[in-house]
This record gives sequence, structure tokens and C-alpha cells, in this order.
Amino acid sequence: MKVAMVSEHASPLATLGGVDAGGQNVHVAALATELARQGAEVVVHTRRDAPGLPRRVALAPGVEVDHVSAGPPLELPKDELLPYMGSFAEELVEQWRHERPDVVHAHFWMSGLAALDAARELGIPVVQTFHALGVVKRRYQGEKDTSPVERVELEREILRRADHVIATCSDEVFELLRLGATRSRVAVIPCGVDLDAFTPDGRRSRRRPGFKRLVSIGRLVERKGVGNAISGLASVPGAELVIAGGPPRERLGDDPEAQRLTRLARAVGVEERVTLRGRIGRGDVAALLRSADAVVCVPWYEPFGIVPLEAMACGAPVVAAAVGGMVDTVVDGVTGVHVPPRDPERLAETLRALLDDEARRQAYGAAGVQRARRRYGWPRIAAATLEVYAGVAERRAARERPARPAPRRGAARRRVPSGREHHAALLDALELLKDEIDTLESWGERLAEQLAGGRRLLAVGNGGSAAQAQHLTAELVGRFLMERAPLSAICLHADTSSLTAIGNDYGVEEVFARQVRAHGRPGDVLLALSTSGRSPNVIRAAEAAREIGMTCWALTGAGASPLADVCDEALRLGGAETSTTQELHLVALHILCGAVDRELALRDPARKEPARGVRGGRRAHGRGFARRQEQEVRR
Repeated sequence: MKVAMVSEHASPLATLGGVDAGGQNVHVAALATELARQGAEVVVHTRRDAPGLPRRVALAPGVEVDHVSAGPPLELPKDELLPYMGSFAEELVEQWRHERPDVVHAHFWMSGLAALDAARELGIPVVQTFHALGVVKRRYQGEKDTSPVERVELEREILRRADHVIATCSDEVFELLRLGATRSRVAVIPCGVDLDAFTPDGRRSRRRPGFKRLVSIGRLVERKGVGNAISGLASVPGAELVIAGGPPRERLGDDPEAQRLTRLARAVGVEERVTLRGRIGRGDVAALLRSADAVVCVPWYEPFGIVPLEAMACGAPVVAAAVGGMVDTVVDGVTGVHVPPRDPERLAETLRALLDDEARRQAYGAAGVQRARRRYGWPRIAAATLEVYAGVAERRAARERPARPAPRRGAARRRVPSGREHHAALLDALELLKDEIDTLESWGERLAEQLAGGRRLLAVGNGGSAAQAQHLTAELVGRFLMERAPLSAICLHADTSSLTAIGNDYGVEEVFARQVRAHGRPGDVLLALSTSGRSPNVIRAAEAAREIGMTCWALTGAGASPLADVCDEALRLGGAETSTTQELHLVALHILCGAVDRELALRDPARKEPARGVRGGRRAHGRGFARRQEQEVRR
């Protein structure tokens, strides 16, 4: 597959640590390199920001960086680049006429504008990753936001035009939906970490004798919250704070943010315990992380945050603000601790407790290594991204193929597959299900949180899907694998008196929607099942759920699905036959139930063993901290 990446300001060749050089540069470089290892041919198009740059530079085997002339060949702040995106798009069109990619992947909103304009002329599908959203930046920075005033509206336009959007975390999905994204066209694929470079073993930076070490790494901009870490340090005796990032050390004296942080350290009396290292190399980053007793990442907001992943991979516990991607990556109480952003007092309290508990720090570090290796290696991230590319390319090709003529009346009926054919089709479908396990487990974790907090699940479906819905509610009200308290779950077709009365008085399309309005409350969850994805009464139920503030998920078949379009999230699972789709949905529901049980077990240290008669059940007794970590990492 030929992939064109567009990253207008974040070149994969850039030196990290500047105001506009950070996580996106790392992401683009690492993703492009791993895509090439998995067989793709990748060209990364970025803006020429110096006059002497060659047109093409090899980044890695199978990856080239193309310097596009758009505006003056000078380093410019990214927020000043919008006027040059038209000429950027024109150059892309000329190149893609001669080197046509199969798919375009745009990184950042301005890249999306240029990529979509160029790809439209040539009929090439476009995948968009925003990396940061203007509406979030404006919310937290207010008048300090230097983005173009039209940014938010242009991001909405990109959402309408892009074939698919990749969000890096669940918080971003929420923001995208508020901007008008269609959930079925949004995939969640996190950023990754280089597991060869970031390991627990290796060189460690030299430490100051007699002090515990706190480390903060990132660009020197106010929103990164380093000032909060300095303020908190005043209440953490016996600890030093090492800050890496920004310009080279010899130029820190000219950097406004470095000057502000130095003044702050002096004002709160910790100047002797704060060290600004300036920009350091990638190898030095790993060595510094390994030397840390804790890594502090407390920005005001953070679209994703790569440093926590790098710290976890190095075995360092992370104290992270509970914002953005760090809510997903850092597991509170397992790989680190969440703290409120912009709260130096809570940060100091958390750091004192953690630095006084060596066993907990070691346990967090070990759990972080396992989590990073299981979930965030670049091979896994690239494989998931290739799946998105393949999907958008196939959908675009399908739209361009001539429609098949409708079968003539009296044409021969389709042959019923044999038992062996059905078995083979089911195995193929189950193989595809593997790619959706993370989403199902995320649903289960969130559902457990809602149900444990007194919320309710409503489940709907017709025919075989109705049976699946009732099976799910039985597992929740009764039990699945773990002995636990009953959970509130209602299957809406099971009350036949209400069902027939509503159908008689209001019509069959309202049989579920009216019950949703009766039983549902804001914060409850609706799970809608439909093998076709087109059942009008199920769609009406989903619309009613959204109207009253419920979370709405759908399990549908593999084809186009109006139901998926009206839900917050949807999984399209299925094979060629309806029966295969139903069987796949049953497996998906069991995965969901297992995730619910695991999450509830983590919340209840006095949990009991699995229900009798469950084959292969493992004992889950115990109150120990290590057991909770083990189970969380396995997720």
C-alpha cells in the first residue's frame, strides 16, 4: 500500500523540544517507519522551513520525507501557516498525479485542509488525525490562544469531508462527537512508544546524592504545567525536580518560559532544588526517565501525552493530571496516580505519599512496563492504522464500482452453506473480532463504572438480536463469572404487555423508544443490537436515548448501518450470513460481560471466587495491591 502522510509543520526530521516540535513529530516519524516495516511505502509531506533543504530525504527504509514549498522557506510559528495551505495543496496535487497514493493520512488540522483539497481532485481517500483540537485549546488558553479565529469551523469542515478520523484517546472521541463527527467514522488508535529505546534496563542519569528525583519532560510552554510542579515542590522536602525540554541549555536564558520558571522557583524557595536541562537527545531522555523516582506530567490539558508512555516503558511511576489521553494511558492506582490539573497542593500531597512508599513506586513501575509493552508498541499501533487505511480504500472503491443489477424475479435462491462452510465462515469472522476486543473491553470498563454508580443498562433488538439482548441482561442481573451484586439491566422486548400495548397504540417503530423514555435516565447506557443495522424501531430507541442524555452503543452487521450513525459508538461485526453475525455478537457480549466483571473485581478487593460450575474459573480471593495490579495489566 502506498501511503502519503501530510504533516505541514511537524517534520519527522525536526529536532524536538521547540515550541512547535514535540509529540506529533515523534508520532509521524515512528508511525511512518513502522508502516514501512509492515510493507507500506510511505512519503511524508512537510513544509520546507529552510532554503537549503533537499526535496526528498530518506528517513528509514521505505520512508521518504518530501519538503513542500509553501510560503517562505523559513521557520514560522504553526499558527501563521494557514495562508500557505492553498499552495501546499497545489504542490500535493502535482506530486500525486505522478505518484498516486492509495490513501492520504493528514496530521493536524491545517494538514487536513491541504490534504482534502488535493485528494478531492484525484479521488483519493483521506484519514485525519487532529493531534489537538482548537475548541479544547481555546477552552483552556482563552485569550492566550494564538490559533486562527476560523480554526474550529475549519475543523468541523474537515470532519464532514474526511473519509475517517483517528482519535488518539477516548476523551478526544467525546470532543469530536461534540464537533459533529459521526461515531462510525471515528477509530481510536493511541500514540505508541519505542519499546527498543525506552526500557527499564540501560544507562541512568547521575543523581544528586541524598535527594529523591522528580522528572518533568516536554516543551517549555505554560500550559504544560511545569510551574505547578515547581510550586508543589516547595511542600515536598528532600526532593529535586529535573526539567528537560525547550531550547538548548546555553540558550535557556533567552527563553521567556524558562525565565518565568526560574523566577517562580526563586519565589517559592526551591531554586537550589530545580534544574533546567534544556533540550536533550532521545537517548538522554530514556536515561533521565530511568533515574526518576517519579515522573510528573501535570499539564492544564493534553491531547494525548507521549512522555507518560515513555516513562512507563522505562519503569518509572507517573503522576499525571487527569486530562486527555493520560486518563487512558496512566491507570490510577496501578501504573501511577491521577491528580487534578492546576492544583499544586494536591500534587504535593500525592508526591509526598508516593516518595515515602518505595514498594508502591516499584509496583507502579513494573505494572507500567507491562502495560506499555502490551498496548502501546508501534507494531500494534501501525497494524491498527493499516486496518483503517484498508477500510477507507475499500469503501471508496466500492462507491466507485458500478452497482450490481437487481436479481430478476424468479432467479435461483442462494445456496445454503454446508456445516463445514459455516464453521469456516465463523472462524474467519472471529479472527476479525480480535481487532475489536480493546473497544469491547473499554465498553465493559465504562459500563461497570456506570452500573456500580447506580446507573442502568437498557438493551434492545429484534428476533435473534432480541434473544442476544435478553442473554446480556440475564448475565448482568444474575452473574457471569464472578460472584457479585446484581446489576440493573432491562431488556426492552421482555415486557410483552407493554410491548404489544405500545405497538397497538403508537406503532411498531415506537415499541422500544417509548420504553427508553420511561426507564432511561441521563448517564444510563443503551446497547442496541441489529444484524442489519437498519431496524427502524431500534434506530428510534437509539435516537430517544441520545435525546435524554444516555450513552448509546450499537452492535451491527458489517455493512452500512444507519443505526451506527445515530449512536455514540458502534462495532460493525459480521459475516456473509446473518447467523454468523448473531454468533459473533454473542461472543462480543461475553467479552463485554467479562470486562464488566474484571472492572468490578478491581473496585471490590473483597470479591469472591467465580461462580460454581464455571469451567476454568480462577480463584480471585485476596485484598493485595499486587493482585489488583496484575489484573489491571492483563486488561
